[in-house]
Amino acid sequence: MFINPKTAVKKGWIENVKDSWIQPNAIDISADKLFKMNLATVFYIGDDKKTHRVRQEVQAGIVNNTWELEPGSYDFVSNVYVNIPEGMVGWVRVRSTFNRNGVNVGSGFYDSGYKGPICGTLYVTGITRMKQGTPVGQFIFAESDSEGIYAGGYNAEKGELPTHIK
Repeated sequence: MFINPKTAVKKGWIENVKDSWIQPNAIDISADKLFKMNLATVFYIGDDKKTHRVRQEVQAGIVNNTWELEPGSYDFVSNVYVNIPEGMVGWVRVRSTFNRNGVNVGSGFYDSGYKGPICGTLYVTGITRMKQGTPVGQFIFAESDSEGIYAGGYNAEKGELPTHIK
């Protein structure tokens, strides 16, 4: 069952949320930093190692803090911070306006025990202009019969970037 978004805010599971971002079943999440993924670089994953693709931060334009995005893949980092308690799980879904315009959002599950900024990847299929801080997705909380808690390398303290982007 989905958790009422106001409950998640009141319990401190999610922070840096504007009141206008609280929707009936989810919470809007913003893209505050963008990093273009270099798809010509190699991504490797094995049992003992992973190497992420190279990323380069995209600076917003001086006028109106707007990004102009060419087709490609962009990691986003939100100023929205989550601390997922045991027995809960979260995930991000694309906002419908982006979906209807050829911009999709990908993100994995946010397991019990994850703490850090909400991040994901924007898959841009055509030239897109977007103001920095625009909500690109919605974060959903649900109950989970969790098998332990996440203690992996993507956890990050407030204000820090995840290790794969640094």
